[in-house]
Amino acid sequence: MNEELVLVECAEGVTTLTLNSPKTRNALSRELLLTLGSRLEAARADERCCAVLLQGAAGTFCSGGDVSGMQAKRTLPVGRERMVIAQRCVQLIRHMGKPVISAVEGHAAGAGFSLALVADYVVASREAKFVSGFAKVGLIPDMGLMYSLKERVGLGEAKRILMSSRSVGAEEALRLRIVDRLAESGGALATARGVAIEMTSHAPIPVALIKTAYARGMTCIEDALDFEMDNQAALYLTADHREAVAAFMEKRSPQFRGE
Repeated sequence: MNEELVLVECAEGVTTLTLNSPKTRNALSRELLLTLGSRLEAARADERCCAVLLQGAAGTFCSGGDVSGMQAKRTLPVGRERMVIAQRCVQLIRHMGKPVISAVEGHAAGAGFSLALVADYVVASREAKFVSGFAKVGLIPDMGLMYSLKERVGLGEAKRILMSSRSVGAEEALRLRIVDRLAESGGALATARGVAIEMTSHAPIPVALIKTAYARGMTCIEDALDFEMDNQAALYLTADHREAVAAFMEKRSPQFRGE
């Protein structure tokens, strides 16, 4: 594992992970995926980390899978092992009890598109472009893109984008809800950091539970009511809840400890 393939910066409770393979436009090689998984594991375990930002180095979010590594014939076990590594990253992002925000500059292509959409929130610069591209290399979308894109844009639009491998610019991506917020060129990370601080300015346990609820999935209001019943009464007992009530009554800002 080459630790330089994913750079880490921690500041103000926010961990920024930067895909760092400019020569391949941050393509998701096996080694980069292994490193990313390790970095995500560390962020999940770090009590100082309240949110994670994902970005790519040198003005490109991620060009997708490493096509140069696809030249050699892969046996079925080798191909499945590669999928396990990639899906581990997906599951770490989805089930980490902390907000994960993508900051997209340039292209998010193929598996890079998938990686961007696994996050809880997507910020993109006005020059960003999103393209599936899997069909161009004889593959189906992976890293959960068939699900995550449909959740954002609906079934019909997802089929159109994935089957045509068309490029979606930032303005259209915002209109379709692929992207949650636009930033000026070069400003995606700063905007994403602002979103992260906004999301983590409150008690961390409810934030984690909200993310858990959506990762688990809700098919009807009864699912939401059941989740509330299982968790809300326990939250009444937390120190953070008592601190929030005391702060409200005393007209001051609460000091949360995640307890």
